[in-house]
Amino acid sequence: MSPPPIPRPYRLRTLTQAPPRLGDHTLACVVHAAAITADEDPRRIHVPLPVLSGPAVELWETDSAVHCGHEGRIAYAQGAAILFAQLRVDGSAMRDPRRATAAAYAELTAFFARRRGWHWVRSWNYIGDIHRNAERGNGDEERYRQFVLGRHDVLSAEPGFEARLPAATAIGTGGDALLVYVLGARQPGLQIENPRQVSAFRYPRQYGPRSPSFSRARRLDWANGADLIVSGTASVVGHETAHPGDAERQLRETLENLRQLRRDAGADTWGAASTKLFVRDAAIWASVQPTVRSLLPATELCVLEGEICRADLALEIEVLLQR
Repeated sequence: MSPPPIPRPYRLRTLTQAPPRLGDHTLACVVHAAAITADEDPRRIHVPLPVLSGPAVELWETDSAVHCGHEGRIAYAQGAAILFAQLRVDGSAMRDPRRATAAAYAELTAFFARRRGWHWVRSWNYIGDIHRNAERGNGDEERYRQFVLGRHDVLSAEPGFEARLPAATAIGTGGDALLVYVLGARQPGLQIENPRQVSAFRYPRQYGPRSPSFSRARRLDWANGADLIVSGTASVVGHETAHPGDAERQLRETLENLRQLRRDAGADTWGAASTKLFVRDAAIWASVQPTVRSLLPATELCVLEGEICRADLALEIEVLLQR
């Protein structure tokens, strides 16, 4: 794929605290915290997860003019070649998670349809009480599986959708609400899958009535480099969870999956611009911290406490790589 005739259209900084005022060229200020606060600025994205270690804030900036506002339930900020959009669904609507998720994804799909030449390349999904109803029937009433169904209902309406799926993360939070925020770009990028893993959209029936609709990663090429946007990645080999009950071995397997994605994206020389480690609870972080520090010594890591989408997974890592 030939690089587009523009340089990387953003800068990403990680901070310990959010700035009190956002500059005119700010696209998004993503704030992770145990409690969220109301904020009218559409560029502030509040993620309700406790921070166990590292920088809690991501600040995305651009040199171009930024237009921001609201369209229906969507808050957005749009630069010349990159945009962010967020949509929050309250807990009352999430009593029917499939319908609420489908409605949210339909709104976001329509948002991009109104912007010719823009592509949805990354999404983050934070799902309150993600494992609720997991014990019912064969598990298909679990809130996460119902979320997967609602997302699939919308994205599968477009023929050949599996070849254009965004990278994604889905993590459970406290409370009942759903937060979806997305990254859009003026190019679709290249979808990357992992030969060590069955593609998520090809998972067998045992994981739910529909397979999850996301790609393992997307590569975006710019005139002055490339980005590898890696989905939330865990200790999954083939389609099965590897090393259930052993957080340290799951960490090492996860890192091997990330190494494979780097190789398949064309180089081993990617540097990490942002790395997030999600752990099921603080005790898991305490147990794997020495290994993390030895295997990722130069990485500025944000560690967040949140439920992983499979109950037998202790942790998950997402990363933005650049070269």
